[in-house]
Amino acid sequence: MTDSNETTNDIAERIATSINDRLGDDDASRRGFLGRTALAGGGLLALGSGVGLTVADEHEDDDGMEAAFDDVEGTDLDVLNYALTLEHLEDALYQEATETFDESDYADSDALSGADEEAVADVVEYVQTAGEQEATHVDVLTQAVELLGGDPAQAGEYDFGIESADEFLQTAAVVENVGVSAYAGAAPHVESPDLLGVALSIHSVEARHAAVLNDVVGEPPFPNAFDAARSQQEVLDAAGPFITGGNMTDGNETDGNMTDGNATEGTTTTAGNETTTEDYS
Repeated sequence: MTDSNETTNDIAERIATSINDRLGDDDASRRGFLGRTALAGGGLLALGSGVGLTVADEHEDDDGMEAAFDDVEGTDLDVLNYALTLEHLEDALYQEATETFDESDYADSDALSGADEEAVADVVEYVQTAGEQEATHVDVLTQAVELLGGDPAQAGEYDFGIESADEFLQTAAVVENVGVSAYAGAAPHVESPDLLGVALSIHSVEARHAAVLNDVVGEPPFPNAFDAARSQQEVLDAAGPFITGGNMTDGNETDGNMTDGNATEGTTTTAGNETTTEDYS
């Protein structure tokens, strides 16, 4: 579990220490951990093709550290880079919104039509805070990978296709919901207890972001009693269309909105339906 007084350095060091403790003092095991990690040094997924989704079965699981991670034979280092890739995506989305839209843009949006100044200011503050938290997640996960001797996944090139505050809010709601399902899908494959604790603490924050954004765009903030978990491939299909280079993509062309792997003309929700906008007051 995380402590509210911990710094990003503290959390990153705790993750790295926990994973190292599981490796023990065996240098051969440590080299094997770094050597067989499927994607360390190249980002999470291969660029421009699906080759990063399969890994040769040349490594023996001789020390119990190699978890079967969805369709990839990976390690906790892969899980860290997987999470980091998603956090880069979210961080970039919020950065773009911060640079593009001001409070008047939100006030003029359909999602906030009829909302008073205080409600608009609250949404702007939520967006700013969520963006800061995504940047913090990037910092922690990057430091943890570096402390383990791995190469952190780097930010890619993105095209979110957002030209209005409405489009940003709808896209952010979808991205956050995908992030929630991605952490839920990865959690069972985590070996280190401290990494699992941090992953779950990030997962709950992503869920809070998703709930607020769902409410703003007129979707139920908590639509189901149980959230679905997405596999790596499902997350790739959903997030890939936003990534134009330097990070995960499945090579399919879309109009820039997040999809379930097929081209769409509208922004999709977690259920795959077109979003509608309602008054937020």
